[in-house]
Amino acid sequence: MSRYALHASPAIALVLLASSIDGQEVTSTTYDGYCDSFAGNARLDEGVCVGFEFSDGTNDISAGLATTSKWDFNGSSWSFSEGVSVFFGTTEIQANEAVLRFEADELVHGELSGNPVVMSDYIEERDTPIRGTAGRISYNKETGTVRLIGQATLVIGENEIMGCDWIYNFVEKSYSGGGTEDCGGMLFRLAPPEESDDLQNQATSP
Repeated sequence: MSRYALHASPAIALVLLASSIDGQEVTSTTYDGYCDSFAGNARLDEGVCVGFEFSDGTNDISAGLATTSKWDFNGSSWSFSEGVSVFFGTTEIQANEAVLRFEADELVHGELSGNPVVMSDYIEERDTPIRGTAGRISYNKETGTVRLIGQATLVIGENEIMGCDWIYNFVEKSYSGGGTEDCGGMLFRLAPPEESDDLQNQATSP
């Protein structure tokens, strides 16, 4: 059994409390969110939050505007617009608009759109940034992937790859892409190898 409560103070700080009861064991999780201004309908369980910031300890979400018709994180969909940012692990997605779906208190799916949507990640052991851009990005927690839909660009370090329908695994840091009817093949732009110190010395010696 789950129970959710929403508290709003004059400072517009929102706290969603989730409690579950399993026999004698009781667990609780608190989700903190903040709004510049907030309006809700208790009868319909809907709400509108301006200047939205939210964290559940795993995901950080911010947007200029957030709306929902079910004020909890169990089988609910939230709509975001105006500078949307979704951060999970080392991966961040920035978009103009997003619809995110939650199940059992977890973010499980998201559809993000923009001009473009930007995904960024970082591979610490290689000191390598990753950046992807597309008109739409789809997030899937079950597969651990984000899909860059349509014509998209993926930049890994200094190398750039352009194609369609990239699938990026943010857990394994792997990626794949392919052609479609509207977009065939992949275009690579690889950075030239670094010159050795000896070659550089020869080039600069009189």
